[in-house]
Amino acid sequence: MSVRLAGQESNCSLLWRVAASQGVDIEFLLEELGEGEPGQQAVEPHLAEVFLSAAAAERLAAMLNVGLERLQWALPHLRHAHLLHGPQARWEWPWFPMDHYLVPACSRCVALRSGGWGPIWLLWPQHWRICGRHSQFTHVRQAGSGVDISQLVEVMGAHRRRMRFENRHGPAGTYLVADAFAITGWWWRTAVVEPWARRARQAGRAEGDVNAAWLWMYPEAMAVAQVLLDYERQRALQPVGPWPAAEEQLCRRLEVWAARLGIAPQLGQVPVAEWLHQHRRCMVAPDPADGRARPVTALVHADAELRGCWDEQRCLPWDWSDPTLGP
Repeated sequence: MSVRLAGQESNCSLLWRVAASQGVDIEFLLEELGEGEPGQQAVEPHLAEVFLSAAAAERLAAMLNVGLERLQWALPHLRHAHLLHGPQARWEWPWFPMDHYLVPACSRCVALRSGGWGPIWLLWPQHWRICGRHSQFTHVRQAGSGVDISQLVEVMGAHRRRMRFENRHGPAGTYLVADAFAITGWWWRTAVVEPWARRARQAGRAEGDVNAAWLWMYPEAMAVAQVLLDYERQRALQPVGPWPAAEEQLCRRLEVWAARLGIAPQLGQVPVAEWLHQHRRCMVAPDPADGRARPVTALVHADAELRGCWDEQRCLPWDWSDPTLGP
């Protein structure tokens, strides 16, 4: 079969492409793979995911003339942890929340991998994705081609810093990035500032585009994340407090960032004050063997599972990226 595999693709996305390449209905293809749950019908790949048993996955690999291991490399939901139980060849299209989102692949990846058999939908932990190879931004609510960000040098640099930040600092880094986007997102909802409007113009989008606004504020969000990290490191040096000096320094540094954006101090400090309120109770950081202060874990994050998108990991109570909110 002339269907090329794409890394991180959903099972459903690949099956729709395979059906299109063979000129058959998706229902016919599913019957070839095994038995489905009574009453279930095929759903388009941007809406849901289909899960297969091991026997059905082996049938799909044989149909594509590829090794099962290679197929599992490309399709995360064909790996052992996500296979349906039992020896029978069967499939299931359940309606339950996934740990990942279905995000469209960038248009250039689709041109290279799709074969003209339809869009490619990827499993991704965030609502949006940046294709590092083609400098394109895609979003779950986005129709058509992605946003070309090749000219947004600051944004691409912030994206690389964010990946290093999370890799280096682990769960604490991920929570701080989530909180940093919540703070800058609050600023974005309350003020139109020139740096963000300029980046939107460079990308050919409106500054008020809520789906793409992650891009406009990406550099400042990473700067805020670094300030939050420095604060938590200072608290690690004094695990039982007091922390007024560290809080004063945090507020002063973030006030400078807000001022650079042209945000009034009384507005800029509102989400910062809420973040401090949420983070005043914390777990004591363990003594590191090398003597370096590690970030502490705020109790508000202590029981959170490190999965899902940043909106689900932040400790702040607002969802700035909700498209139903007013400007």
